[in-house]
Amino acid sequence: MLDRLTGMQVFVRVAALGGLSAAARSLNMSPTLATKHIAALEERLGVKLLHRSTRRLTLTEAGRRYLDGVEKILADVDEVEASAGAGADRVEVRGTLRINAPLSFGYLVLAPLMVEFSKLHPAISVDLGLNDRVVDLIEEGWDVALRIGQLKDTSMVARKLADCRMVVCAAPSYLAEHGTPTSVAALAGHNCLGYTLSRPLGTDRWTFGAG
Repeated sequence: MLDRLTGMQVFVRVAALGGLSAAARSLNMSPTLATKHIAALEERLGVKLLHRSTRRLTLTEAGRRYLDGVEKILADVDEVEASAGAGADRVEVRGTLRINAPLSFGYLVLAPLMVEFSKLHPAISVDLGLNDRVVDLIEEGWDVALRIGQLKDTSMVARKLADCRMVVCAAPSYLAEHGTPTSVAALAGHNCLGYTLSRPLGTDRWTFGAG
């Protein structure tokens, strides 16, 4: 089931910006997911909230009534969260934080940070799980997961932490025997190694940047 509050936020943005694509960009989600949120709202309410044309989305009469109420609800939510956050500096953060990350990244980057993190937040116990498969945060109970690659459509909150630089390498002995490729297309005739854990790309495809 799609989150009802997120659906309300999508609807308000669509009403303000006049289009699903613009609303989706402003909320950092895909147009497909934004469309699903609007469809779920209309199905739950049993009314059409938007008139759809090739150029712009406009509100129906039911949509205008719904917008007035939703804007008040979202304003109340913001006020409640701001009120709760005002005293956050007086509350000690405690509990268990479950983090899942790729094996090499977790070993090289995250693990060394855990000592300093524990000093800053002694009441937090960190459960650091390291594996290279794509985990299901909800089903497996992870609070946060770090992954390297392109993010698929998702309703979860995601943040880019850094770029991951990739380079093409070959042993000097290989180049001496088979020659040095001078273009991307030339790689098709070479004995290349694929990364079996990269599900989106597969073992027979390398991806390069523009140009």
